[in-house]
Amino acid sequence: MHKLGAVIIGKMKEINQKGFSYIEVMCAIVILMVGILAQLSAISFSMLRQQEAEQQSQAKQLVSSTLESIFAARDLGNEDGINNFAAINTKDVSSSGIFVDGWNPVRTDAGKDGILGTADDTCGNNPSCTVGNYTNSSPLLNGFERRIVITDIKEAGETVAKKRRIEVTVRFFVGQLRREQTTATIIADLPFYK
Repeated sequence: MHKLGAVIIGKMKEINQKGFSYIEVMCAIVILMVGILAQLSAISFSMLRQQEAEQQSQAKQLVSSTLESIFAARDLGNEDGINNFAAINTKDVSSSGIFVDGWNPVRTDAGKDGILGTADDTCGNNPSCTVGNYTNSSPLLNGFERRIVITDIKEAGETVAKKRRIEVTVRFFVGQLRREQTTATIIADLPFYK
């Protein structure tokens, strides 16, 4: 009997040492792959969101810089004749307007006049902007476009608008999705231009 018990115990050890079946291994691989794909999806989504946050931050800075530039054009004036309230307009609205209407690419340099959104830094996708004898060949900010909309605010009893609404929008793409950053404000004609 002792010999028979040893044979039974030996057979049980063989049965316990067989390992996993192919079906069990395949199920384990499928479960592992689902987990890995979920991790990769979360990582790629996170990277896309980070890219969007960086571009949105840059768009906010571009909008802010453009508005500051418009206020500086009104407040400081310069020797090129940008020293009156009529210049704070787009060329499609007023012949004395210095800002270019419509969507335009954004350059890294504001041009000779130092004012963003004027003819010397918004000449389309050309490699350079030439206005008079000045050429702005600074690089374009890839994927960014800017639009400046200036509208008069007429007050009761006034024939000439003394206030204007300025809306600056910068659009950019995150993957295939278009995003926009817009800020609007009001600018008034100052008494020292009269």
